Amino acid sequence: MNICQIITPSKIAGAERSTASLCEHLQAAGHRITIGCKQGSELIAVMRQMGLDAQPLAIGGKLNLAAPLRIARFARKYEAAVIHSHLSSAALHSSVAARLAGLPSIAHVRALNTAFCYRRATRVIAVSHAVKEHLVAQGIAADRVDVVYNGVDPARYFLPCTREAARSTLGLPPHALLVGVVAHLTAKKGHAVFLDGFRRAADRHPQAQALFLGDGDERAALEAQAERLGLRERVRFAGFQADVLPYYAALDVVVLPSIEGEGLPRALLEGGLLRRPAVATRLSGAPEIVRDGETGFIVPVGDAEALGEKLEILLADAALRRRMGDAAHDYVAATFTVEAMVRGTLETYRRAGARMDGD
Repeated sequence: MNICQIITPSKIAGAERSTASLCEHLQAAGHRITIGCKQGSELIAVMRQMGLDAQPLAIGGKLNLAAPLRIARFARKYEAAVIHSHLSSAALHSSVAARLAGLPSIAHVRALNTAFCYRRATRVIAVSHAVKEHLVAQGIAADRVDVVYNGVDPARYFLPCTREAARSTLGLPPHALLVGVVAHLTAKKGHAVFLDGFRRAADRHPQAQALFLGDGDERAALEAQAERLGLRERVRFAGFQADVLPYYAALDVVVLPSIEGEGLPRALLEGGLLRRPAVATRLSGAPEIVRDGETGFIVPVGDAEALGEKLEILLADAALRRRMGDAAHDYVAATFTVEAMVRGTLETYRRAGARMDGD
């Protein structure tokens, strides 16, 4: 089956990495994948390094009136059976392009987005039940939306070294209780809430330190906040890291303190598969990954006190961290599989009316 994938990224984060993973595994299943990606995106090089056919297209911006025509020509050139879009601008343009090309369109929704850009798609894939409920509440028919969880490949996610060796290599303190937030440094990810909660845990645990993995516009403000809270020496900003596995190896706990957005947070999937317990907010798909009290803890959105309290519990009990980490691995490995992701995506194509090989 020839599948045209369209994406309009502004950065490389969880949604972009999940899209690349889906394309890679669809291709491994024997389908021909051709990706149209917004011009100038670093994602093009990343996808090509993965062996994917990613091509630049001038499709950026929701007011780009030529984008649907360019996508339609792109899909016809590669004799696509379906156009599958990722991110809101791509979805808006691809649903029009698909009508021009006489093809079904799939819009993949990876966060709590407004439904406007997805209304004209033939079918919609939501990455969590929470995302589906959010779309249905905005008027999209429930029977047009399929929930397909992102899959994580265990062969790609293994700790490359011990906790001690990772810390030595990365220059991290060997005896610290290390809490990591793996997320772009934007306000909606809730780093500011995390710092307020972490101060409480840090007061009780002198060995506690925090590590931020990611870049973004909020870095200066977060550094200033850490200074005000007396945490300057206990919060490290590692920036964007293409290879996050050594950092996961060094961590004791993964935290995702998001206050808005999200869909099915990849950092929680990765951390769980790598046996790291988590503290996450009760937002979108996070509670579908973190089983409260079993694989980690779920706290109310924006509640720094609750976040700090759960961090204290985990930092005080190494046996609990191991038990919850093992349970997280087992749950993620069984539930968020590559096979289920590929199978669910192909079933959505069928429901949309795409002609499959052999049909």
